[in-house]
Amino acid sequence: MPNVTLDPIAPWPLVAVAAAAIVGLTLWAYRERLRGTSGVGRWFALAFRLAAILLCVLAALRPSIVLQTKIKQPASLAILTDASTSMTLTDEVGGRSRFEAARKAEAGAKEAAKSLAGVKVDNYWFDDALRDPKSAPDVVPAGPSTAVGTALRDAIQRLQGTKVLAVVLLSDCASNTGPPALAAAEKLRALQIPVIAVGFGSESAGSGSRDLAVRDLSNPATVFVKNELLLGGTLKVRGYPNQPVEVELFAEGPDGRDVRVASQTIKVKEGVEAVTLKDLKWVPTAARETRLTLKVLPKEGEIVKSNNEMTTYVNVKKGGLSALYIAGPNFTWEYKYLTRALDSAKEIKVDFVSLRIPASGDRGQLPDDAFAPGKYDVYILGDLSADYLSKFQQRLLVQAVRGGAGMMMLGGRSSFGPGGWANTEVGAMLPTSIHPGDGQNEPAEGIKFVPVEAGSDSFVLKLAPTPAESAAAWWSLRPLNGANMLGEPKGGAKLLARGPGGEPLMLGQDEGRGRVLAFAGETWPWYRDTDASRAAHRKFWRQSILWMAHKEDQGENTVRLALDKRRVPVGGKVELAITARDAKNEPIADATYETIVERIGTGGRPEPVPTYNQGPEARGTYFAAGAPGEYRVTTKATKAGAAIGGDASRFMVFQDDRELENPAADLALLRQIAELTGGKFLPPEQLAKYIRGLDASAVTDSTTQREQRIWDNWPFFLIFTTLLSLEWWLRKRIGWV
Repeated sequence: MPNVTLDPIAPWPLVAVAAAAIVGLTLWAYRERLRGTSGVGRWFALAFRLAAILLCVLAALRPSIVLQTKIKQPASLAILTDASTSMTLTDEVGGRSRFEAARKAEAGAKEAAKSLAGVKVDNYWFDDALRDPKSAPDVVPAGPSTAVGTALRDAIQRLQGTKVLAVVLLSDCASNTGPPALAAAEKLRALQIPVIAVGFGSESAGSGSRDLAVRDLSNPATVFVKNELLLGGTLKVRGYPNQPVEVELFAEGPDGRDVRVASQTIKVKEGVEAVTLKDLKWVPTAARETRLTLKVLPKEGEIVKSNNEMTTYVNVKKGGLSALYIAGPNFTWEYKYLTRALDSAKEIKVDFVSLRIPASGDRGQLPDDAFAPGKYDVYILGDLSADYLSKFQQRLLVQAVRGGAGMMMLGGRSSFGPGGWANTEVGAMLPTSIHPGDGQNEPAEGIKFVPVEAGSDSFVLKLAPTPAESAAAWWSLRPLNGANMLGEPKGGAKLLARGPGGEPLMLGQDEGRGRVLAFAGETWPWYRDTDASRAAHRKFWRQSILWMAHKEDQGENTVRLALDKRRVPVGGKVELAITARDAKNEPIADATYETIVERIGTGGRPEPVPTYNQGPEARGTYFAAGAPGEYRVTTKATKAGAAIGGDASRFMVFQDDRELENPAADLALLRQIAELTGGKFLPPEQLAKYIRGLDASAVTDSTTQREQRIWDNWPFFLIFTTLLSLEWWLRKRIGWV
């Protein structure tokens, strides 16, 4: 019903007084005219003048008519469908996945919304972000996480300016990222937008479910050919107490196919989920980057099987050295500090065996195959009597050395002459003459180790760039505690160091295709002294073993690419470090690098990785924003336009499966969201019926008010001018003007 409103130009009393004054003056002015004139026309003239005055008063009151009109405006029904990885779980009726059930409910909701006049459907799917299905109509649920709060917030932002009837949320609500879902629900309640929540999945799929998963795979980044590699890992076992679980380790073969190299069977006690795997052994036989995969064989009843394996990579390098340290029953610190010194030399692996009883006949405590060709590159005899190796084993040792292995005999009470080596085949290989009566030299002040001039510049004893600096470094070391008395060098042998009295302390020589060193004392006091002494001890042992194994000079430029990790989740980053070195193992300054990353087997375009020089290396960062899979990094180094070399390495980009850490649906959270917003929590089969019963008029019907001003328009002005014109015409006709 229309309403009339007045908006006077001045307060009501003032308008009333002004109107009365104007009417009074008009009547006073017409009074004399009316008396001196006859006829009806004079009254019409007065009436026209009063009517014009009335219109002026009406205009001063500024009257308006307010008209109310009902209109329909479009509204939206927003449907948000969860497309995260957890929706792939098949715990719905009939073995359907949660996503299949959600899509069916989504289709029913769209059909039901057609019965709501003026309501359109805005459909979205979400995982870690809200997405438009128009960009991917055949969506596959593979999202890395579920961000329910983000989905609710972003949906309202996209529909800003549109009336929203309700938000339909189809999810298992395993919310694990983004803003809290209930905080987003609070904002919806403030906007008076209800959420119709429909849950999928089982709330008992967590602790009551069964799952086997590889959670970690630990291995060194580098290993050398023939060196045994011990791998470890962590296994999650849920729902299979006291049942055998099979674990297998696979290594990439020469043809790129995985070959099983180790396996274990474990049983997990009731109440225990995390299991540490140990001693998965693998001995690489070829130098190359090798893919390693740890798998746990699936068992019946597992909901999730995509987490049953984990892949990483290891660099297998040629030139890896294996040494065998053979000690007698006498206690010594030598092996302990030798292995500590070589911890930083990853290319050298030292095994240890302590023989407690002498050999009997041709049988010794040490297996004969320890001297098999190629078994070890270097043999170290530490304070060991000759009778602890059988004569057959001594002959095998000689054959191994002459075939290319290295051997070093250290000093001790049971070494050299005192150890009965003088008249043996092994003793005949030593670079010094020894005799059964040779004794020990153990002065109270110790024995200073003094390299001879040729020894200071040799690879074995070179501790500094120049012979003089190297000699000074040796002189700074503490004396040896004692030393065996050695003879002069044999023909072809090389004296490397003497004591202060000129007595030989270290000698070396070639023996067939192998090499032999004789060291009259023990080196462990150097390790236990100062940091500088410890560094010298470390360098001495590394260089001694490399020399005995003929590995002292690689003789070529090398470019090395190192990755800080070999497994990275989608969206993670890989740090690259690149070094270029010359034949003397010195860094090549001012090298430039061209580095690219490409996904293997897809034919996609390589992505360049910018690098920057930082000291002796170049560094770069690659962000793994692409699809999961195997990737290769390739780098090429140049200097002044000339090629130096290149290197390549692989890494695995994987989909973070935190969605599947706990596959239980959180239907309680869905209920809270629905209740907080004034909505409804429904089973899927009731959704379509509920939507058809919604009263859309609450948001589609609206009333608008339209103001029509009576005084401010052309008809009002026309009437006013007509009245004045008629009044003037009558006055003229009567003769008043």
